[in-house]
Amino acid sequence: MMDHRGSNEIYLKTQNKITFRIGPWNGIQFSDYPTMKVFSNIRFKYRHEETEGYYTFEYVGKGLISRLVMLPNGHLERYAYSDESKKWSLMWKGLNDECDEYSRCGPNGVCDMSVEGFCQCLRGYTPTNPKEWSNRQFDGGCKRIVKILCHSGEGFFLEKRLKFPDITNATLDYKSNDSIKDCERKCLKNCCCTAFSGALISDNSLKGCILWFNELIDLKRFGFGETELFVRLPASELEIKENKNNKKFVIILATSLAAAAVLGLFIFLLVLILWKKNKKRNKMRETLARDLNTEHLQIPNWKDDLVFFKLSTISSATKNFSDDNKIGEGGFGSVYKGKMGDGKNIAVKRLFKIDGERIQENMFMNESGLIAKCQHKNLVQLLGCCIEGDERILVFEFMPNNSLNSIIFGEERRKLVWEKRVEIIIGISKGLQYLHEDSILKIVHRDIKAGNILLDEEMNPKITDFGTARLFASDQKEASTIVKIGTDEYMSPEYAMEGIFSPKSDVFSFGVLLLEIISGKKSLSHYYNNPEANLLELVWSHYNENKSFELLDKCMKDSCSMIQVIRFVEIGLLCVQEYADDRPDMSFVVFLLNNENTTLPKPKQPSFCRVDSSKEIKQKDDNQSLPSASTKDCR
Repeated sequence: MMDHRGSNEIYLKTQNKITFRIGPWNGIQFSDYPTMKVFSNIRFKYRHEETEGYYTFEYVGKGLISRLVMLPNGHLERYAYSDESKKWSLMWKGLNDECDEYSRCGPNGVCDMSVEGFCQCLRGYTPTNPKEWSNRQFDGGCKRIVKILCHSGEGFFLEKRLKFPDITNATLDYKSNDSIKDCERKCLKNCCCTAFSGALISDNSLKGCILWFNELIDLKRFGFGETELFVRLPASELEIKENKNNKKFVIILATSLAAAAVLGLFIFLLVLILWKKNKKRNKMRETLARDLNTEHLQIPNWKDDLVFFKLSTISSATKNFSDDNKIGEGGFGSVYKGKMGDGKNIAVKRLFKIDGERIQENMFMNESGLIAKCQHKNLVQLLGCCIEGDERILVFEFMPNNSLNSIIFGEERRKLVWEKRVEIIIGISKGLQYLHEDSILKIVHRDIKAGNILLDEEMNPKITDFGTARLFASDQKEASTIVKIGTDEYMSPEYAMEGIFSPKSDVFSFGVLLLEIISGKKSLSHYYNNPEANLLELVWSHYNENKSFELLDKCMKDSCSMIQVIRFVEIGLLCVQEYADDRPDMSFVVFLLNNENTTLPKPKQPSFCRVDSSKEIKQKDDNQSLPSASTKDCR
């Protein structure tokens, strides 16, 4: 539905109730949705006339067509068809997560997928009903902490990367040449004006005004984007920040006057250190590109997004990296449990050297650089890092239930009832969809396995270990390497045999993991005389004999839906098909997992791979594999 009042905004409604919106239009795209990417070969138009309003899109290039689809569940998706691949691929979709639900956090509440509980209040606001808020009932939203006294020195606080509020309580002026300062003056003149922003992009700057009045509805925080919303705050709220800034300024000024010579020397040394660090960082990038065959990898300015801890702080938290605090060890480092001074538990990954400092630097830079740019509830959160001397340390949120590997293959798997296993499967799939399609970066993990899925206190899954991940260009389909890094049991045939990997390699690994979660069996058994040593071969055999339900872990057969189990097995088989082009994208996998009435394509036979039997298979919980030198037999 398009708004008829000239707001240039599109709504989705279900039974006459708003469920999602993507406006307002800023002259280039719908400003409330930064993931709706602007492509040079697709032209978007939005027009509003006195008697009609319309939104159109057209493709001006060759070899590709695009279509916009509304699904029966109310979701909006854009697909592109390539003459080269002869396939439709998903480019963008609406309603990605809980924060896309209309007014998820109520009036003046901000929905943020990167924080626990999703909902926060705007600066200067507090929950209307604290008790309901603590119980995660956010419909009541937030109210002002201090009531604004009009024309009493109040001002504005800049909120960046925030979805613009619903324009129901707003006025829009797209035709004026007003600057941001002009909009601020207009808002201050009206005592009911609570926020403002520029309206239309013109000559690379915002012109015109959007003024919001009273409650601010349907706010969402993004991890990226260019939106700027100026929220009106009382003078007392602004003075708190201003007084702190003034105090700092006086201290800095007094120190500068007393030690001007020392300050000059300090600046000189600082410039010298930054120059050396930049030179070293460029060298590290070249080394990483050479070792991991990532000559086109462009590492973002990742250090800007990290908190840096002192080595003494980390050492104290882990009792000097005591063996009693060690909770795991992999191919590239050891993991310790730690407790900070405020009582917060953390997980500390201490990288160690392999073949010299170079690989340690590569793993550290790769993992910290990529995960620092990603924010999703199904990715483990990187709290910070430590770089001192030869030490390269990563600090993560602590996961009290360890890894999925330690649960699904032992007696503790009885904890995982069918409903919880479904939640874990869907959670992992959403995390991978975010990495492949919805993140600001396009990332291929390359080592999705049970040991790299951690479980929080509520058994929610979080993907970890990005040391061997690869950054892809937005239009890149695949890459190749001579150094195969990953775990044999989860490795796709094209990667194992030819060194070719892509997002479809992660899809294959996810399919193997899905079947392991359902069956409680490892993909490859320790014993080669075991007739069930190869899980994929076993699953394919049961599928063809219409016995897929018999694959279900025996401890759950009385507590689940047979239809759902069989469906999930078939989805797993779709993911592990031999040829990458036959496998679905993760967005389609997520759709199939969540829509039980959708007819599934018929899966093709997977390849059955075994590690060379002359080599011993060594498996440890949560181990990170070294670059693979073993061979695989696929048929």
